[in-house]
Amino acid sequence: MGAERTPVVAQRLVFPQGGVAADATALYLRGEGQILGRDELRIPAGLTVSFATYFNAFPVGIWSSAAGVDRVSLRLASEGEGTHRLFGIAAEGAPRLLAEARGESEIDLDSGPLADDLMWLWLESRAGDDAAIRVHAARWTVPARPRPVRILVAITTMNRVDDCVEVIEALGGAELTDALEEVVVVDQGSDPLSPHLPASPLPNGVPVRLIEQENLGGSGGFSRGMLEASAADVTHVLLLDDDVRLEPESIRRLRALASTAQDQPLLGAQMLSLREPTVLHSMGEQMDRRAMWWHGSEPGLSAADLATRPLESTPELRRFRPVDFNGWWMCLIPVAAIRKIGASLPLFIKWDDAEYGLRAAQAGHRTVTVPGVALWHIPWTSKDDGLDWQAYYQLRNRVVTALVHERRPRRLLPITWVQDVNHVLCLQYGSVSLRNAALEDVLRGPGHLRSTLLGGRSRAQQILADAGQEVRPDGTSRAMRASGSLARAPQSPRALAGRLLRVLGHQLKAAKTSVNGTQPVARDQGKWWCLGLADEVELRSATGQGFFLLRRSRRRALSLLLRSVWLRFRIRMAWPALAAQYRDAAPELAGAASWSAIYAEAGVDSRSAST
Repeated sequence: MGAERTPVVAQRLVFPQGGVAADATALYLRGEGQILGRDELRIPAGLTVSFATYFNAFPVGIWSSAAGVDRVSLRLASEGEGTHRLFGIAAEGAPRLLAEARGESEIDLDSGPLADDLMWLWLESRAGDDAAIRVHAARWTVPARPRPVRILVAITTMNRVDDCVEVIEALGGAELTDALEEVVVVDQGSDPLSPHLPASPLPNGVPVRLIEQENLGGSGGFSRGMLEASAADVTHVLLLDDDVRLEPESIRRLRALASTAQDQPLLGAQMLSLREPTVLHSMGEQMDRRAMWWHGSEPGLSAADLATRPLESTPELRRFRPVDFNGWWMCLIPVAAIRKIGASLPLFIKWDDAEYGLRAAQAGHRTVTVPGVALWHIPWTSKDDGLDWQAYYQLRNRVVTALVHERRPRRLLPITWVQDVNHVLCLQYGSVSLRNAALEDVLRGPGHLRSTLLGGRSRAQQILADAGQEVRPDGTSRAMRASGSLARAPQSPRALAGRLLRVLGHQLKAAKTSVNGTQPVARDQGKWWCLGLADEVELRSATGQGFFLLRRSRRRALSLLLRSVWLRFRIRMAWPALAAQYRDAAPELAGAASWSAIYAEAGVDSRSAST
């Protein structure tokens, strides 16, 4: 017989205490409660507060699936006479009252045997008509046979000193005492982090160790953290971005689920928008294998404002679909998986997390993205990764991932060529030049991944510079307001077809210099239906700092598109042989020996932050 099950604290009721979380109170409670502390709330007489919220409802569906949980208890302390109700809800249907308790002091609410279809549980508390109540120290517990979980946090950073220091300091908070074993920071920037690091150990006793190396991208930095964890006395590594804002409770929840989950899955956090703190940007990622492109597990929740989307009336929040991978902004990976399948492929940036999730699943380690576990991050929709040097990695690594994991993704090559056409219509010839270079490298075989890891970014930036497509500072702008207004987005299929014909006709004409000067274009208008009618524009960057100067050229457009067709034809013909080469090489490229050789070439210095 197995060991007897014991109560495990799965999550706590917590409340924001400043920072970005203070602007996201709707993710913690609904109603007129007065926050008194991290786990304390005052509810005025006669009023009700609901905890059917993103951070304080309990995702029992995930715990049932990942850990086999069949019963949940909620214990809380209540000062003053109140009524406390435990509700549950399925993916479809209305809330169900599962338990109720009245009184004060220690309150216990037990779900009883859980129905298979329940997805979320939550608490609702009401103060009596005559006096306020104080609710505090609320804990959700599940019966389980927990395993020890020891976590090493691995952060990769490059020239984000202030952001990274803030993340490290957040990891030193009292809430994470005894939750973490070590923080390893891999610094790959030219602005050294070492003079700014907080003392080691952190106030909660967690030691910090700094590793300095040449810039090997996210895959090189996070792989270093993975290998450090596999050599240490830890069970998991938590990969964490350097420019996020943490909800520390999320780490505690990942740790609790890791201690009880079956088959040691990868556990990932969801992403909230740092610019709009109540907006959910990523709920989980699925892969379209035919096109080898990821999409949200619930596309209807992309950029959904959870302050206006209650759990009870939003079925999409109550459907926990399987995911193929979780972004490495925050992902907890078992060391057992790393020892089995290695670290990341040497992809530099983009697709390393996606490829790793697919590879881990093949080895029996699925990924679970956990609702109610999240951090705040700048969404990738606010970046220029299709216009700057990252365009090379976006396409190359997408094709490499397909070669490793799919026999013949039918839509990949045609769809990516259509994207090239879009770039050409948008006068983004540098992007197509980069993408053509990516396909040329793919044809060279898997050996190019390692050989281009160290200098690949500089090469990509040079290709863009040679094409004249690089971000220019605002002080160099020559834009003048044109006399006519910019083209507006077509609003109907007929208008869309008509605009396309106009754009194609314009592209066939010789480019002319406008008497009104270069035309300024806002980022949200940088689409083919607008840029395709222009000859020279200044397109604002996604960050709002600087612009891209784009000029039309019939000759360059035709040459680039013909080249992109020829490269895709060659890849299609060579696909079976190429796929075999990349699949055979992947285990070695991701292995510790290969990465150790890369680090030796790049020059790695590991030392304690306190020295």
